[in-house]
Amino acid sequence: MKIQTKVARRTFLRTALAASAVIPLAAIPLVLKADNHRVDEANPSAKALGYRHDAASVDTAKFPARATADGKTQFCDNCKLYQAGDDGWGGCSIFPGKQVKGKGWCGAWMKA
Repeated sequence: MKIQTKVARRTFLRTALAASAVIPLAAIPLVLKADNHRVDEANPSAKALGYRHDAASVDTAKFPARATADGKTQFCDNCKLYQAGDDGWGGCSIFPGKQVKGKGWCGAWMKA
């Protein structure tokens, strides 16, 4: 014996709409787990600000502020814009949603 069920058009559309809203949410844990949350030094904004993961590798010809005596003590982890995180990496309000290395530096450094 064959059972036939009818699905009302409205019920089908509601179910399809709900499924289309939920499917992208399922990928959030995968995105958060990926290692793409760190600022890439090749990022145009990072390049413009001279961001480097290692402050010692900053081009002091382009960013002479880093070459001064005060500049030698400037790191992301003592910047006003830095929010400490895990493993020496933390958030930065200059790069929303990305993390910078605590021992890094950029031209937007501000005294905390």
